[in-house]
Amino acid sequence: MKTNYVQYSLAAFSLGLISLGLLSCASGGAAEKAPANDVPPAVQAVSAEAAQLPMVNVPSTTFELRMIDATHEVRVIEKPTLAALDFAAYYANPIRLAGKDEKPENYQGTMAGAKIAEYPFPMLDSISEFQPTSVTTVVPVVWEPFSKMLYTQTGSDTLAQVLNAVEAVKWNEPEVFRAFQMVTRLWGVPVAGSPDGASAKVEWWVEVMPAVWTNRAPFYGKLKFASSGETAEILNFYLTGELNAEDAMNWARTLSSYWYPTLNTDLEPHTPGDVWPAGTRNKPFAVMRGNPMGTPMWVAFEVPAFAMSDEALWAKRKADSLAAAGEVVPVNRNLDTSSAFRLETLAAMENSCPANAETQKFREALAKQMAKLPKEQNAWAAVDAKGKPSAEKFLWFRRNANYLLADKISAQDSLHNPLPRMVELKQYLDSLGIQLLVVPVPVKEEVYADKLVPGTRADLCVNVNGREFIRELLSAGIDVLDLYPALMAARAADEPPHYSYQRYDTHWALPGMLAAMEQLATRVTQYSWYAESGAQPGSLVMKDTVTLREGDLVAHLPDAEKSKYTADTLAVMKVYKGDAAYKGGKNAPILLMGDSFTGVFESVDQKSGGPGSLLAYATGLDVQVATSWGGGPGVRSRMMKMQKDLAAKRLVIYMMTARDFWQSPMEWDALR
Repeated sequence: MKTNYVQYSLAAFSLGLISLGLLSCASGGAAEKAPANDVPPAVQAVSAEAAQLPMVNVPSTTFELRMIDATHEVRVIEKPTLAALDFAAYYANPIRLAGKDEKPENYQGTMAGAKIAEYPFPMLDSISEFQPTSVTTVVPVVWEPFSKMLYTQTGSDTLAQVLNAVEAVKWNEPEVFRAFQMVTRLWGVPVAGSPDGASAKVEWWVEVMPAVWTNRAPFYGKLKFASSGETAEILNFYLTGELNAEDAMNWARTLSSYWYPTLNTDLEPHTPGDVWPAGTRNKPFAVMRGNPMGTPMWVAFEVPAFAMSDEALWAKRKADSLAAAGEVVPVNRNLDTSSAFRLETLAAMENSCPANAETQKFREALAKQMAKLPKEQNAWAAVDAKGKPSAEKFLWFRRNANYLLADKISAQDSLHNPLPRMVELKQYLDSLGIQLLVVPVPVKEEVYADKLVPGTRADLCVNVNGREFIRELLSAGIDVLDLYPALMAARAADEPPHYSYQRYDTHWALPGMLAAMEQLATRVTQYSWYAESGAQPGSLVMKDTVTLREGDLVAHLPDAEKSKYTADTLAVMKVYKGDAAYKGGKNAPILLMGDSFTGVFESVDQKSGGPGSLLAYATGLDVQVATSWGGGPGVRSRMMKMQKDLAAKRLVIYMMTARDFWQSPMEWDALR
């Protein structure tokens, strides 16, 4: 499978990208070459064949691809426009394409012999096997991120709906879940306005790349839809407005956060502009790791203007070394050894979530609901008691639902059982005199169980084994903050369309996050050392704002349904220190570490409005945040690399989605 995957990803380039000169071997650029024995023969063969293909003369190259080996590549973007960065991230990215070359079991090839004139795309005009001459001098974009930007600016999602419809065509085989084709390139061609002086329209042309298992060649077409109004201006800004290094890093963080639920993506610790991998000449500003199918892959993004000279790198490493040695001020710690809070929590959980006929009925109904889904479908829409689409339009996540159906969590194998790893972490932090507080975040499906399975009581505790595992953590001597009661209370106070969790996303919304942070702040102030910690409540200010966020579950719906779920406008409370957005430093007495629940609203989506900033505002203590977008288990290794920072810490808060307690794709390996 691995060899086939590499062949497919490069074949996709040979069909769609190499003619544009995007592969350095085709454009004459100096590609980063690994030793021949590090590159599979199939890759060498395809690359050699690609080098013989003719080139089309276009005004600019979107990015240059440097293949390091079968699992490592660098994409070089000459001009860091948002369009170029998005194109480099989305186009033929092996992380996104992993597993898609395998033919679906239920694919029959009903229309395999169809001529191009018979292609079932009523939304397209002028379907052709050849790239139209009208786009020869037009720079292509990828449609998903551009259509989001267009919706943000204009409030119209018509373009996204039409393009979703193209990708949703099933060639008379609606039972096949996997997409038969993808819109891989989109060209916006401005045309003159009407004689009365109306603004220019934009006509849209697309390249459609059929899945490799259909054995069809790429084809092109013009949408039977043109945009007007300010679209041309927005497209021009998207194509020409350049990002600085900080904005580019924010772009990479946001991208990783949106992809992580099913592509298991995260940004590797890396100094922007430094060499990667070691021994090469590549100097990316960001390195993304993905592991959607069990095989890790790395795609790095480089902008030459962001690269650091050897002298600058030496100076930065020297400065970092001095900072690591002298910046952090060690704190005199007095570990709170009281067990009162832990024992109170343990007592409160006793018989709070019993297995009974109601919970068994819920499990059976949920299992039956999931059994109807195609095995590749990772998200689905809520339905009411009659099986009709729910008015609230909640979306559910397969991994969250699997967690609600978990067996005994501590009975998993050693690489998936979190209990010994949590005990190990506590023992390590105890040896340093640092408090550990574990904060599992209940999944949305647990809090809204009645909407997940119609007919379920709204106050029924359905996660019997998940709640039992929290009790086991407490019994093992680990302090755990149980957020479930607070989030259930917040949910009871929901005022639609405002909910405690985001409807189209795996994460909480402001009401749920505030309920959790109130409980967390209360717990922090109860530690015996808080009075002597130098806390300064009231030193930060908070301002109301909003952010537009497309839910991370939308991309995992059937193609025909995606356009029904536009971005949500979400309330955010942003925290400031003076006039600057708040960010905790290395000397913070609290380290908040975990998965994307520590990063949403904190390092993406308005920023400085997530759990770390809100906790700092409420307690008056500085909070440093460490986020692993790829999953909670992975952040422990990052903590182990923060030895100097730990010298200033009194408390480590380990916050993560509770679903990673069950069959986590990121293994619970030992501390190192």
